[in-house]
Amino acid sequence: MAGTKSELAVDMQARDESKLVIQIDEMLDKLEPPLSSECCIYRVNKELRKVKEEAYTPKVVSIGPFHHGYKNFKSMELVKKKYFKKLVRRSTNSAANCSLSNYIEFVKKREYRIRQCYSERIEMDSDEFVTMILIDGCFIIELLVSSFYSDLTDEDHSLSPTIFLEYINHDLILLENQVPFFILQGLFSLATASFNVLVLPLPNLTLEWFSQFNFQNKQPNFESVKHFTDLVLILFRPTSQRLPRRKEKFRFLHSATELSDAGVKFQASSSKCLHDIHFNKPVLEIPPFTLDQSTDTLFRNLIALELYHYPNDTYIIDYVAFLDYLLNTPRDVDLLVQNGIMFNWLSDSKNEASSYNVLTTNVVMDYDNFYFSRVSEDLNEYYQAPMNKLKATLKRDYFNTPWQTAATLTAITLLVLTLIQTVFSIIN
Repeated sequence: MAGTKSELAVDMQARDESKLVIQIDEMLDKLEPPLSSECCIYRVNKELRKVKEEAYTPKVVSIGPFHHGYKNFKSMELVKKKYFKKLVRRSTNSAANCSLSNYIEFVKKREYRIRQCYSERIEMDSDEFVTMILIDGCFIIELLVSSFYSDLTDEDHSLSPTIFLEYINHDLILLENQVPFFILQGLFSLATASFNVLVLPLPNLTLEWFSQFNFQNKQPNFESVKHFTDLVLILFRPTSQRLPRRKEKFRFLHSATELSDAGVKFQASSSKCLHDIHFNKPVLEIPPFTLDQSTDTLFRNLIALELYHYPNDTYIIDYVAFLDYLLNTPRDVDLLVQNGIMFNWLSDSKNEASSYNVLTTNVVMDYDNFYFSRVSEDLNEYYQAPMNKLKATLKRDYFNTPWQTAATLTAITLLVLTLIQTVFSIIN
């Protein structure tokens, strides 16, 4: 009898363990799989999003799965379908005879790779996912083509790129609002085979669409472009490599007015690359830049992409951090505006300073690899030299204008004459 009870207890324990194994297996199955090497489109985390959620959220059109199906974009879903229909009908009515099934087959064959591009599991069945990618991708292609080729545009288009350009540009650079560029390239090849006019390749049309960001007139290798946000990041990056630090880890830089009080002169550079910041004592050259409502959104999304995808190449993060150090007060902003470095399209200098101060909130900096470490070291060294501060103070307080200079020289002359008269009086 004792043996029977013991066997029963062992059997119950085994069943409990088996049940626990099943529960843990189910728990592990629900976890997100590790990120694929294809992953390049990320959901922005809560820490970044809570600082300014609207900077990562589309205004008029959702692209890809992260914002798909939101009721805010219901009207634009109809517009996207009309654009999709226009592109497909043009193909099926042409001599190339590229049917709708050809488009579906193209996306279906690449569905797994497309899913791997997103940072989280997409809870859509195959048909729903393929349909979404097909409509969104073809909408973008038709938008680009119809914007530059009037022969391919007709009155049935429900969207005027001229009217909605600002909003569409805003939405197409958002990190969460992307489809992989390789799928756009493939759909473009299918579609343009049937066009009755010769059109530029997709990379050329894309560069033209985002030309306002191509200050350096770059011609990037589109084989390495992940999506539109990635393209804009590539256009902003400097061509020069990072220089190694000469001293200890960089930690601090004085503000623009503090540097100015120490004798640093600010001058607008002629360079088109925002990272071409140089200090040739006592002149700090900074390429001009514009601060407007779209700057914040642009930089926040580029910063997010660098954090997630390029943690060792944080060029935009470093640039914004450098400006964050310089711009602490409205006086700092006014100083850069007066020297033609910053173009102010905001009404309040206080808002401008705070815009850069909060861009790096909840962003972990890598000061070991800071792009501007050398120029910052040189500026700090110049600031700490007592003679530089003395010369700057004298010039600011006594020789800043011709009238001040004349008054100072007159006072010095009177002082010298008085001293001479006093000496002669003592001698006599």
